[in-house]
Amino acid sequence: MLAFTSRLRVRAAQLAVLALPLSAASASAQSTVDADLKAISAYSLTMAKYKQYLDATINVANVASKDPTLEGRFEGFGNKSLSEQVKVLDGVPQIRSAIGATGLRTRDYVLTQGALLQAGMAYAMTKGSGIPVDSVIKKSGVSRANLEFYQKNEAEIARLAKEAEARAPKPPSDDDGDDDGDFGADDDSDDAEEMAE
Repeated sequence: MLAFTSRLRVRAAQLAVLALPLSAASASAQSTVDADLKAISAYSLTMAKYKQYLDATINVANVASKDPTLEGRFEGFGNKSLSEQVKVLDGVPQIRSAIGATGLRTRDYVLTQGALLQAGMAYAMTKGSGIPVDSVIKKSGVSRANLEFYQKNEAEIARLAKEAEARAPKPPSDDDGDDDGDFGADDDSDDAEEMAE
């Protein structure tokens, strides 16, 4: 899948662990990160949005497979704020159209990605380590509704992700070993353990 999709996931993971100290961040940067976390946490996941997200991701992958030079436009993408990510995606007409063709706005695409990752990681923490749900909610900032959505739909999320992966264009051999074609249905137990520490 696209490297910038992986960067989206990295950015969402960074936001999901904001309970950890961020002493090096400036006040302005911390304010942006806090606002982004708040936006992701407030965004409500639904199965309809998840399906649109998968379709949009496939569309974006198709666009990128036809124009490999697009990847260069996403340098540092995962380190950008949500609004900067939206601006970058909207700045590439083919990608904006690929996302919009599914009925999603670009901001919804980015927020779905972040909320899905956040909920999946939080769910993995409760499932894999026995950490109480209330503690995970407090530490990660995940909304209870999104955590419950992920819990109730875990099998369907995984099934749909596998179907979407099968429909996506196959990437050329990837020498860096980064396999990010899972469409948000990771086994997040390693990430969850890192968040719990």
